[in-house]
Amino acid sequence: MDLWFLHNPAFLLLLPVLAIPWFDFNKNAKDIPFPGCYLLQDPSAKITKTGCLGRAFFSACLLFLILGLAQPSKIIKNSSVKIEGLAVEFVLDISGSMAENLILEQGQPISRLNLAKENIHYFLQGKSPSFSTNSFKQNYEGRAGDFIGLVAFASRAQILVPLTLDHSAFLSVLDKIEPKKVPGSSETNIADALTLAIDKLQSLPEQRKLILLLTDGEQNVVTPFSGLNPIDLATLAAKLNIAIYPLDVGYPTGDKLFEETASSEEKEKRSQAQEGLRQLAQMTNGLILNASDEKSMADAFQKIGQLEQQSRLSLYSKPVQDFYPWCFFASLFFCGLGIFLAGSRWQRIG
Repeated sequence: MDLWFLHNPAFLLLLPVLAIPWFDFNKNAKDIPFPGCYLLQDPSAKITKTGCLGRAFFSACLLFLILGLAQPSKIIKNSSVKIEGLAVEFVLDISGSMAENLILEQGQPISRLNLAKENIHYFLQGKSPSFSTNSFKQNYEGRAGDFIGLVAFASRAQILVPLTLDHSAFLSVLDKIEPKKVPGSSETNIADALTLAIDKLQSLPEQRKLILLLTDGEQNVVTPFSGLNPIDLATLAAKLNIAIYPLDVGYPTGDKLFEETASSEEKEKRSQAQEGLRQLAQMTNGLILNASDEKSMADAFQKIGQLEQQSRLSLYSKPVQDFYPWCFFASLFFCGLGIFLAGSRWQRIG
């Protein structure tokens, strides 16, 4: 059953003004005497049918104007809508190390963060990044049916886009993100970021839920605001059937440059980071994917796109449907009719 209601019912108190067009304001007006004018007057003259119609139009104009101000709306309960796709939280590392440049196949540099942003565009829209020589299958159409959200983190985590089907708004926010470079704000706080992502995903109906975690490091904030560590959160995600896909954008195992230039401490941290991401994926039935360069990142998103295809029928209440714009249009329509009739030859003939 449809439920109707008014946002501003107080405007209905203006309904008595509908009588204004029917008042004869000239009835008691004094005439200016003019010789011979009485010969043109018809004392038995009454309001013509055309005049009544004109007044009715202006009354209708006022009626719909008042209804428009009262803002009638309708709620449609239990509307069945097919939702294709998943609920996906992008958890994006924007710490200082994400500003480090990688070299594309064409030779130009691009930061890790910008490479990740380009591939997220690719993943959602089904279009290849402008710089990439890799592409999804030709029939890949993107993820238009996915609910998507964005959590960005460095030393602190923040929800930048709540879960939405508006992908253009999501991408608009994504494009403006820059890595944190200020000392003290560019650490890696995976725990709080996962906390925010899990909290938002668990509020959705029963459907497939994913966290795509793009990071190049390990948890190095000693006291996260949530008080939890990534392993605790992986346990919680597993209970809620939320899969975590870590996309490791750091140096891959066996990278020659990293092995030759990194200190033993840096190598140990890198190994711990890889092991931590591997545990997140394993505990939640996800998959850790290498995304350390142009090709591997495109392949990682392609792999997720192939593995996570799903459609389902979801039952939910539609948003409120507003009718006050139609009331304003009707008011303008009847106002126009009244003005036309008042100035037309039909009014003069009547």
